[in-house]
Amino acid sequence: MSLVERDLAAVWHPASHFADHERLPPIPIAKAQGVMLETADGRQLIDGISSWWTCLHGHGHPAIVGAITQQAQRLDHVMLAGFTHEPAVVLAESLLEVAPGNYGRVFFADCGSAAIEVAMKMSFQRRRQNGEPKRQRFAALRNSYHGETLGALGVSGTDAYRELFAPLLPDVLYLPTPAHPSHRHEDLRTELGADSPEADQAVALLQAHADELTALVMEPLVQGAGKMAMPGAGFYARLVREAQALGIHVIADEIAVAFGRTGELFASTWAGVSPDLVCLSKGLSGGVLPLSCVLVTEGFDDGFKGGLERSFLHSHTFTGNPIACAAGVASLRLMHKERLPGLAARVEAMTRAQASVAASCAGMIRAHRQAGMIAAFDLNPGDRMPEGGRLSLAIREAGIEAGALLRPLHDTLYWMPPLSITDAELDALAAATVHALEAVLG
Repeated sequence: MSLVERDLAAVWHPASHFADHERLPPIPIAKAQGVMLETADGRQLIDGISSWWTCLHGHGHPAIVGAITQQAQRLDHVMLAGFTHEPAVVLAESLLEVAPGNYGRVFFADCGSAAIEVAMKMSFQRRRQNGEPKRQRFAALRNSYHGETLGALGVSGTDAYRELFAPLLPDVLYLPTPAHPSHRHEDLRTELGADSPEADQAVALLQAHADELTALVMEPLVQGAGKMAMPGAGFYARLVREAQALGIHVIADEIAVAFGRTGELFASTWAGVSPDLVCLSKGLSGGVLPLSCVLVTEGFDDGFKGGLERSFLHSHTFTGNPIACAAGVASLRLMHKERLPGLAARVEAMTRAQASVAASCAGMIRAHRQAGMIAAFDLNPGDRMPEGGRLSLAIREAGIEAGALLRPLHDTLYWMPPLSITDAELDALAAATVHALEAVLG
């Protein structure tokens, strides 16, 4: 049996329909270097989505590979309950030093959903044991996504993910979100969305329910799985400030947008706000190993002191894994040494590449937008919708044929490549995108 046949017989793939494999079977990847994935039969694919928004520095960066190798030889794992080690402490110290606010502690976990769950439980428990038992409800944005464990799914405002599991999920207050189909990178420097009707309605809802809300969960600037919608830095800033003024904790889901993705180390920097709890993952380890964490505002942990009954009894087996933390330390050093100094130039190159696709495929694209190294194109299929309505699958298939990994969100095609992508590689990504759109919609 071939590797694909063995896979189809044994593996249940995430975010995939079994029927899709009949048309586009899983593609065996033999190795990866830089922005390129190499298939088992030798084809080269540009990783246009950073393998689900994780890979920051390109695959196989020697600094991260070296850090992982050295750490594995020295200490592979020890539980963080009652023990400590250098990589976890250095990574925590480094994150606290560069985070956009007054953060005092880092709580490690192993994936983005887990970080959201940790933050939600911290907020809830702090209320319960500090004289605010009525504050036990969460607010979140419509069209949002925060993960697929039950707590994280519960605050995700996209019906496609949560509808089936609704009976298992908490009662969440969902807030309206402005839609800006067209969004320039420069819009991050403006108050876009602050005075929108949706912002006014969201603030009114927060005010009306303040006495029952423990926290507001938000994705700063970009709603990732929500078709890369960009509600505006002004909208985000206004809601954070209003919530905090009402005594509502703000949990910022920076899992997809931190570490330079929007052109700043943290997306919240654009809005000039400091959420109470910040969830990080994906690029935290450089996109190499599972790792997540929650940055906790200075003094927030005081509510957990004073007796054993106040302990935060949340743990993961691989919390603060030494190898993953070593990768995180190496990744953060690379951010300062290699990525941040050249990030503005990369964003400009992204703008040019995006504009070239928009011009070449004007009739197929109804809107396009950008926030740093994230670009999105809302497609206009018209009467060219593929048979069965599987537009995203058809474009993914055409993209692979053209030499690029593209994975549209329904009728929105997006780019989120490694920050190390060169001008030539961006040009190649743009050319593959045009080829894919012309093949499916032209």
